[in-house]
Amino acid sequence: MNIIPVIIWIVLGIICAIIHKNKGYSPVAGFCWGFFVSIIGLSVVLLEKTKEEHDMEMTNQKGLSMWQWMAIFLGIGIVLIIIFFMVMGSL
Repeated sequence: MNIIPVIIWIVLGIICAIIHKNKGYSPVAGFCWGFFVSIIGLSVVLLEKTKEEHDMEMTNQKGLSMWQWMAIFLGIGIVLIIIFFMVMGSL
């Protein structure tokens, strides 16, 4: 096993944890974004609104918007694709 990808995943996890914490969210969730989803997770954490902005928007809104539902389904789809390829690669 090559150690360089593991080091990159850990570094991206730490970077995402710091950014996520500075935006008012859980650093553990930020680390998971960076470690498990790498560059995509970094872009999600960078584009995410701060906790205060998100809370203000949610108080003015009754439910999830179409874009939020699409992001949820896209995220689930990406995770399922990653799991599929990890399982198929181990066979």
